[in-house]
Amino acid sequence: MKDYRRVLQVLTFLAILQLGKQYCYLMKPLNFSLWDTPNYGLTMKMHPKNNSLSSVTTVRKEVAIPLWRLVLLQHPNRRRSNNRVEQPRTLYNSSMRTCEFWKYIKRVNAWSNAAKLMLSSAGSNMSLACPLKTGIYTMNVIQIPPDTSILKFMYQPNTIYTIQGTVYSVNPKDGTTGHPICHYEVNATIFKLC
Repeated sequence: MKDYRRVLQVLTFLAILQLGKQYCYLMKPLNFSLWDTPNYGLTMKMHPKNNSLSSVTTVRKEVAIPLWRLVLLQHPNRRRSNNRVEQPRTLYNSSMRTCEFWKYIKRVNAWSNAAKLMLSSAGSNMSLACPLKTGIYTMNVIQIPPDTSILKFMYQPNTIYTIQGTVYSVNPKDGTTGHPICHYEVNATIFKLC
C-alpha cells in the first residue's frame, strides 16, 4: 500500500512538473504601428508591465460588412550561408467577416482562448456585429495568455513575430470587393521563462 501511494505521489509530481513547463512561454509585444481612416479610428497603447496592448476603436460611419484579415509572420533569426536574408514565414493567414469570427476561431483551438480573453473579458466591448454600428469600442487586454500551448511550439530564441491586421469595409452590393479602413502591425517575441 505504501509503495502504491509513493508511486502515485511521484506520478502526480511529474504531472505537475510537466504542466508547469507548458506555461513557461510568454509572448511579449516589442512595438507596433498602425494607420486608420477618418471614418474608422484606431489608437493602441502598450503596457510593458503585463506584456499586453490595449486599443480604442472609434467607428464614425457604420461599416456594412466589416472583414478582418489576420496574418502571423515568423522572421528568420539568422542569415543563409550566402548572406541573403530569408523571407518571413507565414504561420497563419485568414480573412473572416467579423460576424462569423467565432465560427472560424473555434476551428483554431490554439487561438480561441486568446480571442476569448481579448474579446469577452476585462472590460472589452468590441462588437462583432454586421453591420458595425457607430460608437467607441475598447479592448483592454490584448495579449496571448501564457497557457496558450502553441507558444511552446512556436518558441525559437531571438525570433521576431509580426501580427498584421487589416480591417476592410466590404461592399454589401457584391459582398466581395472591399477597401481597407484600418491596418496595424505588432512585432513580438516569445520568451522562455523556465
